[in-house]
Amino acid sequence: MCHGKAVAAFPTPTEPVAFNNRVTGYHWANQNADSKIAILPDIYGCNPFYRGLATRYAQMGADVYLVDTFAGFGDLPEMTREAAFARRGKVADKEFLDRFEAFADSQGITGIIGFCLGGLYVFELARRGMRAALVGLYGFPQGLPNQDPLPAPFEYLHAVDTPFAMLLGADDPAVGADNVKRLQAMVPDVPGMDLTVYDGVGHDFLPLLDSENPAMRATAEDALAICDRLLLAA
Repeated sequence: MCHGKAVAAFPTPTEPVAFNNRVTGYHWANQNADSKIAILPDIYGCNPFYRGLATRYAQMGADVYLVDTFAGFGDLPEMTREAAFARRGKVADKEFLDRFEAFADSQGITGIIGFCLGGLYVFELARRGMRAALVGLYGFPQGLPNQDPLPAPFEYLHAVDTPFAMLLGADDPAVGADNVKRLQAMVPDVPGMDLTVYDGVGHDFLPLLDSENPAMRATAEDALAICDRLLLAA
C-alpha cells in the first residue's frame, strides 16, 4: 500500500534544505519560480519516492516543498503497514491541515499534490476553497477515522465548486471499489471535481512508471501528465 521505494523514472533525489514554518519538511528552492508546489505524502512519509518526485519538479523549474505530515512522531521503526498506521494515528488531521493551510497561504503555494492520506487532505482543501491547483491521488471519499477528524468528502462534495482533480484506480482495495463507483456517480453533481478513474489498477499506481507492462506504464504516464499539466501551469 502506498509508496516507499524510489522510482527509476524519477531523477536521483538531490539534497533539499529542511524548513519549519507552521509545518516542517524539505525544500527544493528555485528563486523566482512561477510554480510553487507542495507535496503531501502518504502514510509512509517523506521517503525516496517523494524525494524523487520533488527533485523532478525542482528540475522542471518549480519551487518545491515536501511536507512532513509526521514531524515530531519519529521515523518509522520498520517499513510496514502496521508501523505506518500506528504513526498515522498520532496525527490530528484537522489541526495539521489548519497549519498547512496557513503555511500554503503564507508561502504563496500555487499547486498542491496529495497521495492517499494526502489525497484526503486535497478533498478537504477543495472544501475550504484553497486557492491553488489541487491534485489528489488515491484519496478517500469516505474519509478516515482520526482523533481530530475531517468531514467525510461524501458528505460535502455536492457543495464544492473549487476546482480539483482526483485520480483513482477502479480496483483500489484501500479506497474500496464501491466507493470509487459511488464517487463516479456523483460527478455530475460535483461542479469542482475533475475525476479520472483508471481501469485495471488499484492503489498506488504511479510507480507503474517503471512497469514493463506497456498498458500499466501508460496509465502511470497519463496520471503524471495530468499532475504536470495542473501543477506546472499554476
